[in-house]
Amino acid sequence: MTAVPRNQQAPLRTARYTLFYLCLTAIAVVFVAPYVLAIFGALKPASQVLSSSPWSPPTRLYLGNFRAILSGDDFWRYLGNTAAITVVLTAGQVTFGVLAAYAFARLQFPGRDRLFLVYLATLMVPNVVTLVPLYTMMRQFHLANTYWAIFLPYVLGVPYTIFLMRQYFMSLPSEIFAAARVDGCSEWRILTRILLPMGRPIIITATLIAFVFGWNNFLWPLIVTDTTSKQVLTVSIAALQSSFGEQWNLVLAASLVALIPLLVIFAVFQKHIVRSIQLSGVNR
Repeated sequence: MTAVPRNQQAPLRTARYTLFYLCLTAIAVVFVAPYVLAIFGALKPASQVLSSSPWSPPTRLYLGNFRAILSGDDFWRYLGNTAAITVVLTAGQVTFGVLAAYAFARLQFPGRDRLFLVYLATLMVPNVVTLVPLYTMMRQFHLANTYWAIFLPYVLGVPYTIFLMRQYFMSLPSEIFAAARVDGCSEWRILTRILLPMGRPIIITATLIAFVFGWNNFLWPLIVTDTTSKQVLTVSIAALQSSFGEQWNLVLAASLVALIPLLVIFAVFQKHIVRSIQLSGVNR
């Protein structure tokens, strides 16, 4: 293999870095562009949204769309429904996810790895495949159109967060757990006094993932509820198109208001997310 002369290495390295950053810039533009369009549309009156280009910024700061959304009692009821369901969903997923991840990572029982692989294989099944069976079960148990039906299918944990925590727990030194068992610690004491403090970064990450999932959940609440009193924020925002015609300015304003809690949470806990991803490896 012919070596590249030293005087040509610097231009090649510069070209590679330039191409790399151009690709990153293109990806960033693709992800950021919808938010820019939403901000532009939310700050325009309805007449300007339909008459001007979506990429043109608003000529003046118009906050009437946000006043129209926040002045209604229905919006605050939907926000309260979403917050309550998300809190219950997050608490359940994290609590049961930690217990399952600890069992799969640190407890020895027959068929542990095979059972985990079977459970992990459910990640390959799209959510839409289980919608009809889940809805049928809720109808049979007389839970349809209730708050219970919205979070029960997911409150016991999801495969992705359990997999993430299990891999992190397996990366922790085994000697610590062995020493604790020699000292007479029970499994519950090991879990609460050793594992939870050491696994705080990944638990915070799992909490954020569960919170974002619960806050943004749309399809299942849309199917399992049929009254406005049980609606969540995502369903109510989608219903704005039929309730207010083609006033996209209200839809975009409501979407930005719903996005604020997620942005705040990510800004506060982004260091924990990065640290947990760096420390969690795929171990067996």
